[in-house]
Amino acid sequence: MSEFPYKIEQCVWELTLRCNMRCLNCESPGATSALGELTLHECLRVAEQLIEQGCRQVTLIGGEAFLYEGWDRIARRLGDGKVRVNVITNGLLSGRKLIDQLRRARPANIGVAIDGIKASHERIRGVPGSFRRACDLVGSLRTEGFPVGVVTSLLESNAGDLPAMYDMLAGLGVGLWRIQFAAPAASQAAPSDPALSPRRMPEVARFIAEKCAEGKMSIYATNDIGCQAGLRGVGIDSAGNVRGCQALADERFIEGNLHTQTLAEIWRSPGAFSYSRRVRPMQPQGRSTGCDMGETCRAGWGGMCLFAAERPHENPYHAPVRLVARKAGARRPTEQAQAQGNNA
Repeated sequence: MSEFPYKIEQCVWELTLRCNMRCLNCESPGATSALGELTLHECLRVAEQLIEQGCRQVTLIGGEAFLYEGWDRIARRLGDGKVRVNVITNGLLSGRKLIDQLRRARPANIGVAIDGIKASHERIRGVPGSFRRACDLVGSLRTEGFPVGVVTSLLESNAGDLPAMYDMLAGLGVGLWRIQFAAPAASQAAPSDPALSPRRMPEVARFIAEKCAEGKMSIYATNDIGCQAGLRGVGIDSAGNVRGCQALADERFIEGNLHTQTLAEIWRSPGAFSYSRRVRPMQPQGRSTGCDMGETCRAGWGGMCLFAAERPHENPYHAPVRLVARKAGARRPTEQAQAQGNNA
């Protein structure tokens, strides 16, 4: 029997939908958990399955991941199984209890979300004082010796903050900055705060390339550049649904559920993840047709393709994304993420 060609290398795992913010670009219901949320016992079992599958990197997200009781036990179990664990937080929680949990969890990296300078961040996040709390958390985590980076989600309104953010983060001693594109939920995003326009992408691409060349910090765009959903990447939501990527939020992309199936059963199911596994490597569509980087990026992040073009392999952001891919040495997305110390 030939070896199964697809191996789980990266996982983005949404532990809970509970959150203490109300962000413009998020569908989280806030203080409530999803119906059928995986129990801690089930989560620990899923952690074992990820280890068994040889997964190398897991990013724990929410909602707010720190609001899930037992998140630190899940992270520690993954770490004990030689899995690199990243945790993304909105930066509102702090204090000795959190520091103690982090010491038990031993994550490889903690990503604090900061979405612009003060005015932009607090307008997007909807919580007065949240900018200062996030910056203070970055400082306290560095003081405590934890590896910490910053995650920024771009909308049309905060893209202009990037130069000022660069100077601010350099002043905070941040060594890792992850920039991603936000696709606002139609039900919550204000019409005055739309997603980043494709016309802004050359500007963003040049900024990333130029600042990376300065060498002050590692800056990278995430799976916006290359989509490995269902090939090397998998997404798990708080209710146990498995997708190729958490950004593919539509129910048609659910391949199975961990309440009743194992991860291996879902991952190896015939016909699963067909939008990735059955597409030819050089088959990006529309404005991405004929791109010589198609095998590397597959038209970029599938979630953005669906949001912007309603087709899984057509990306209006594709040409500028190609520029960033070339500046990064055209490495495969998983290799780029591992080289720069974070995930998805």
